[in-house]
Amino acid sequence: MLKILQISDLHILPDAADTLLGVNTEFYFQQVIQQAHATHVKFDLILVTGDLAQHPCSESYMRILHILNSYHTPTLCLPGNHDDFALMESLLNTEWVSCHPHFILENWQIISLQSQKPGSAVGEISPTQLQFLSDCLLDYPDTPTLLTMHHHCISSESSWMDTMQIVNSDTLLDCISASAQVKIVTYGHIHQETNRYQHGIGFFSAPASCFQFTPRSTCFGVTQQPPGYRVFELKDDGSYQTQCYWLAAAPAGLNPDLKSY
Repeated sequence: MLKILQISDLHILPDAADTLLGVNTEFYFQQVIQQAHATHVKFDLILVTGDLAQHPCSESYMRILHILNSYHTPTLCLPGNHDDFALMESLLNTEWVSCHPHFILENWQIISLQSQKPGSAVGEISPTQLQFLSDCLLDYPDTPTLLTMHHHCISSESSWMDTMQIVNSDTLLDCISASAQVKIVTYGHIHQETNRYQHGIGFFSAPASCFQFTPRSTCFGVTQQPPGYRVFELKDDGSYQTQCYWLAAAPAGLNPDLKSY
């Protein structure tokens, strides 16, 4: 059995003491990953599913890298709409941490797609990425597959957030639903836990490691839900279990009255 940790939407700032909506995002990223390892001991893979940095710069990514490297666990980092993917690929490139898009781990295939549309908060899967996905599925037709990206490809049920959904979701979903080996699609971006099932596939989002957005809302808002993370347990027969976990308290300093971030 494989155990995978998903952490998302770190929003690390240029200086470690900086805050976003009043929250020290770097402190809570460290708290989340520490709790995950204290609770679950050892992971086979860590997925960091985008928005690693709020204002991307070398300093932010190097501090993230230092933290991730210390766990000596294979770690896959994906870009979110706030990230600089070229800088990520350059800096997050060590024995343990990379932006590598494809893994075979025991009986499972892990595929990551780049959903960032440069200069936009909207997600998009390029023709090159769609071809990459198709090729991976054709190369491993009998291998249970977990697909991951930053943006969501089905509705979050929050209308303001769904304006930033992957714009060619229908094309992506057609490809996924035609491939029986795809068992899981997981993403970040929406700063909340969701669990949906369609076409025999589980669609999951991970909570943010900083602050959570208000569910089922028409405009931006945050809640007192604590920072969190998701864990997948992938079994050899292609079945799986997944659950989200949370810190004990809401992030200190959170200002719910701000209207954007």
